[in-house]
Amino acid sequence: METNLLLGVPLNSFYFYLVVFSATLGQYNIHYFIKDTANTNSDRFLWSETHRQWHLLLNVAGALGLIIGLIHLNVRHFMVLGIVMLITVLYSFPFLPFRKKKRLKDFGLLKILTLTYVWTLITVWFPLANLTRITSDFQLVFAHRFVFMFALCLAFDIRDMEADGQEGIRTIPVKFGKKWSYIGIYLSLLVFVALSVFYFRRSLDFMSLNAMILSAIATYFVVEYSKSRQTDMVYLAGIDGMMLLQAILVGIGRL
Repeated sequence: METNLLLGVPLNSFYFYLVVFSATLGQYNIHYFIKDTANTNSDRFLWSETHRQWHLLLNVAGALGLIIGLIHLNVRHFMVLGIVMLITVLYSFPFLPFRKKKRLKDFGLLKILTLTYVWTLITVWFPLANLTRITSDFQLVFAHRFVFMFALCLAFDIRDMEADGQEGIRTIPVKFGKKWSYIGIYLSLLVFVALSVFYFRRSLDFMSLNAMILSAIATYFVVEYSKSRQTDMVYLAGIDGMMLLQAILVGIGRL
């Protein structure tokens, strides 16, 4: 919805958002249903271990919502979904033809780039799949969304560095350590703000520019807070919540 607001494109249908919600619900519940290792202090993983029936129930709900929503999508939407589904399967399931690295997530740098790319495809390209041509404004929104999502995904890689290290996944935090990883987050936020300024100088949409700057500042403080409190709640409600906060700020700017 934020993408549509930024580019002045009408919002999509209810069924479009049902597909996004249902697919996300299914993917994350499948992931945690088959997941067998996690950080020792992960309340979410412990909950999954003792409530596996809920994962099955939510997977069924996600599948039903996905079927209902897909019936109402057009061919262009299916093209984007096909790419996302292929990447998602290769990310989570051991289908790659390598002896030790069977999934995309087993490659440290590919893990974060894959997650960032999928989130950006779903939140930028997917809602605009019906557009007849790719504009420079679209490209800028795509780039600055990618950089913002990279910063958030890097924060999650820091949280998961112990588990990733045990699995031999050489993510940025595992390879370079926490200090340089946090520097990478802050540099990404600076690039995000710079791209926002460049884009909104062209569009003269200063309310949305303020929303981007405020979301970058909020993200900085949440990441700083997470250094001393690496709990599921801080990451899921705090760091993940920065996506929702940014969209709300953009929506407020349209009032």
